[in-house]
Amino acid sequence: MDIDSIVKQMMEARRAPLVKLQQKSLGIEYKQEAYRSVSTALVDLRNNKLQNNLSMSSAINAKKATVTGNTSAISVTTSSTGAPAGVFNVTVKELGTAASVKLTLAGSGEADKVKLSSLGFTSGSIELVDDTDADPAKHKKVSISYNSDDTLQSLLNKINNNKEANVTALYNSSTGEIAMASKTSGKRSIDFGAGTPAGAAITNKVVGKEGTAEINGLTMTATNNRITVNGVIIQLNHETPVGESSTITVGTDSAKILENIKTFISEYNKVLDTLNGKLGEDKYRSYAPLTDEQREGLTDKQAELWDSKAKSGLLKNDGILSQTVSQLREALISDFGPTRGFNIQSIGITTGQWHEKGKLVIQDESKLLAAIENDPDQIMQLFTARSPDKPAERYTKVNNKDSGIFTRVSDVLMESIKLLSEKAGTSQVSTSLTGTFLETSLLGTEKRQINDRITNLNRQLLALETQYYKKFTAMESAINKFNSQSSSLSGFLG
Repeated sequence: MDIDSIVKQMMEARRAPLVKLQQKSLGIEYKQEAYRSVSTALVDLRNNKLQNNLSMSSAINAKKATVTGNTSAISVTTSSTGAPAGVFNVTVKELGTAASVKLTLAGSGEADKVKLSSLGFTSGSIELVDDTDADPAKHKKVSISYNSDDTLQSLLNKINNNKEANVTALYNSSTGEIAMASKTSGKRSIDFGAGTPAGAAITNKVVGKEGTAEINGLTMTATNNRITVNGVIIQLNHETPVGESSTITVGTDSAKILENIKTFISEYNKVLDTLNGKLGEDKYRSYAPLTDEQREGLTDKQAELWDSKAKSGLLKNDGILSQTVSQLREALISDFGPTRGFNIQSIGITTGQWHEKGKLVIQDESKLLAAIENDPDQIMQLFTARSPDKPAERYTKVNNKDSGIFTRVSDVLMESIKLLSEKAGTSQVSTSLTGTFLETSLLGTEKRQINDRITNLNRQLLALETQYYKKFTAMESAINKFNSQSSSLSGFLG
């Protein structure tokens, strides 16, 4: 008897309930993964994009400075800390110059080949002196050491790399001249001091001076031809011709605020696409999850196609996702503040056509930009205001007139993230797609109960299979014994 084949056929029918349970357990796992793909998108928008990258405070503090009139005499930037709005009338009176001096050596040669000893350097160090102050006792000196066997290029490198000296040294190999100039303009006079080679000539000494400019009637000194006034950095480029001036206008950087709003819209639309995609995804009820045994009978490609259909439509028309989409839309279009009708639609942003399913669209960018330029603080409040108290009567967190759009959206996302965690066991803070699920969630509990039933049923089936083997083995032994006795009896009678 082929006992294995007989038992296997008998157990197949008995295993049907087990297969159903295994598929149900896998279905819950697939659904948890589908929920997690949504949850991570919500967490990322709320915790990363919305709170960290889309804060309007940095944009609202950013200022843009424009120059009119003589636009070449100066160039302007604003400091990182921002600058208050204002107007500055600037006339460049005098550009600052850098101090310089020339040293003609007694000999010459290629800088990287000629040794210092051959040029008369013998003391082991040379001094660079700032002798601006009339009092010699207050002269600033920088001593640069060298070896007599060093090349001239080595000394030049030491001079150029010395931050305290703050000079640039150049050498002309054909004339034996070292030209040294301060790296910055301003009141300074530099010279060569102790250690200067005998016979070397110091010439062309130029005293540096500060630049000056008249700003709104006040004469100001420019260090390195740069003046900072109220967070505005003014670089002097050349003297202003008589009768001309430059006008600096500092105002809110509307383009930066607009860029932040566009970034928010882009990130929001990505999440909305994820939600709507899951809600409208086709569901294939005849494609149950594959068990390991069922998967063995298919090719990799067949299994992949089957899995794609088995995992499709698991969140179709899901209640949590539907509620999230609805509340996000309400959070976006609800009025803000005491003025009736002040919302994103009033500044040129709409929720698009019906087929776009609530995606945000800047319908009129010029209208939005004008709103930002006219009252940037009000636009910032529309997006970022946080209500310190409970919503007023007849309002909820979703449409709270005292909360800005970012705050409302953040509250909606947080509530949805919590609901997803309670149902599917997804993390409320992680954006990982490989983390474990909380077993205490509704789906986690259901899956655990099903797995317990699978364990018990496997135990029962194993016992039944063992019982079948015992019975058929005993039957086979009895048949063999009967056949043996029958054979013996036939031989005796024959």
